[in-house]
Amino acid sequence: MKNSKLAAAISTILITSGLTACGGGTTDVAGSSGTVVTSSGSITEFGSVIVNGVRYETTSAKLISADDDNSVVLTNPSNAELQAKIGLGQVVTVRGTRSDDSNGIATTISFDNELAGEVTSVSVDDASFVILGQTISITPDTIIDDSLIEALRGTEIPNDLKFGDLLMTDTLDLLLPTGTIIVVSGFPSQNGFEATRIEDGTQVGGGTAAFEAEVKGTVKNLTATQFELNGLTVLYDNSVLDNEDFSSTNLEDGMFVEVHGSADSDTQITATRIEREDNLLENDFSEGELELEGVVQKITPDSTGTSGIITINGFDIRVDDVGQFSEGLRIEIKGRLQSDGSFSITRIQDEQEDNVRIEDIAVSADGTSFTTRLGLVITPTNRSRLEDDTIEDDDNLSIADFLANVNDERVEARGFSLNADTAWTRLEISKDDDTDCRLRGSVEIGSIDNTNFTFSIEGVTIDVSNVSANNFKDGNDLSIGKAAFFNELNEGDIVQANSDRAGAGCNTGELTAREVEFEPEDSVLLSTSDDRSDDDSNDSSDDSNDNELVGSVSNITTTSFDLAGETITVNAATIIDDSIIEEARGVEVNNEAAFGDLSETLAQLLSDGMGLEIIVDRTNGIVAVSIEDL
Repeated sequence: MKNSKLAAAISTILITSGLTACGGGTTDVAGSSGTVVTSSGSITEFGSVIVNGVRYETTSAKLISADDDNSVVLTNPSNAELQAKIGLGQVVTVRGTRSDDSNGIATTISFDNELAGEVTSVSVDDASFVILGQTISITPDTIIDDSLIEALRGTEIPNDLKFGDLLMTDTLDLLLPTGTIIVVSGFPSQNGFEATRIEDGTQVGGGTAAFEAEVKGTVKNLTATQFELNGLTVLYDNSVLDNEDFSSTNLEDGMFVEVHGSADSDTQITATRIEREDNLLENDFSEGELELEGVVQKITPDSTGTSGIITINGFDIRVDDVGQFSEGLRIEIKGRLQSDGSFSITRIQDEQEDNVRIEDIAVSADGTSFTTRLGLVITPTNRSRLEDDTIEDDDNLSIADFLANVNDERVEARGFSLNADTAWTRLEISKDDDTDCRLRGSVEIGSIDNTNFTFSIEGVTIDVSNVSANNFKDGNDLSIGKAAFFNELNEGDIVQANSDRAGAGCNTGELTAREVEFEPEDSVLLSTSDDRSDDDSNDSSDDSNDNELVGSVSNITTTSFDLAGETITVNAATIIDDSIIEEARGVEVNNEAAFGDLSETLAQLLSDGMGLEIIVDRTNGIVAVSIEDL
């Protein structure tokens, strides 16, 4: 997986199915002006509500419960009234107008839950639990309702907390003992659901409403009396189908639905109401801009070319390059409805919570884990997405198959800190032949040594004593020098360290760094910063003398483009990496090729925002010798 792909095609994707306007009406935005917007995502802050990075004023809004047949719960609510009904992490759909990139006015706020039911099992190791046969994954950012924490601790706390901010003694099995009634808000994922908020189901709505089990999923093996939903058997009859949702269509296999009812067992529910969940945009989105947060559940490539279908929040979305996406990737999509009913993407932002990343070579493996040169023991779980780029059909490998292939291979691992350990969300065997190692993560408590210029990440000592001054970088990839770096360095900071290219600095328990930089959290996959910039110890601090450049492409012409602040010329002899040619043609090629031997134009090979590594010749101007996709 190449991280540049997602950033490279932000302006080129067209969603042409599943998001077509269906005459859902216009938005009532009396007294307001601005861009009409529909924004679906989790609440990250109150004081009005902040969803997908935009603060929406709510004093003129209606709060609507999709769980209660779209009933109006509040009208013109105060902030206190709003927070009494919905909490941080709740997934909502806001309709209204946006005056700029950061501010808007809400006319309606609709909220719904993904799951409600009894906890039947809990896995502390990979932070997950099971309701109605559905696996729900917890992340450090998952909001835990204060009532659950208070029940465990036996004392009151003032606010809800993120799971990552709980005490070490607040383990998931103690927070959610078997039999606890839980309500989950979040996003459907490839392996179940990713929770953004969990709360005590007996306290929802002030504890006055009768509890009702809920589950969402894709209909499978439909008969006249039952169907399957993520392995759960649903018993039903036509009387429980929502009149509005099924007024012009029948229940069918492949529909994404929400089932309300009573749980007969861990594996069966009797439905009292069934609603469609894949027609949200038909009902609520007929004009303006859309902002959609969710997890990529499934990728279905076309038989030829690069296009295909991605499924997110139950919606099948056609895109022109499925290679930009991976299952399990949490993203935010923004775009605008076009006059022909299609949807044009204006931004894709990675929302992945992972803050640990390793690139290293596996030196040994057994039936449960593998060990890298740095001595890191990595144990995949059922939560981990396992890929192998060295073979075809590498998606969703079993743990056994992955571990059988991993020894002596370069591996990229991503995850997040969990209960003094690391939960690995994505592990990938890479087909590149790089020999360096890279480690990104949180600086450990008590590990900073300002005298010997070392600190630790994931139990590995990072030795930066010999890093050149220009290879100490801030969060904007600017050189700041050793003294400034250590003045800014704090326990808990997210930092990435890179070894020398040959990998001589990659040893058990220690990484001797050639470059070290501060990294913002939650930007592992979609980063346009130059996290691969390589400056040997004898390089000048002036990048204009460097013959190796790394960065994002802009201003592409027929013979040149801009990168790393310089205009680079391409001639007939410039070598183009085979991966770039493959992306342009949509088919595999055997070898790299000279630009002069290709039929493609430079604009067809490259795109704005694409991450490249360039070797240049400065003898006569700045001419690209070779161009490689990061």
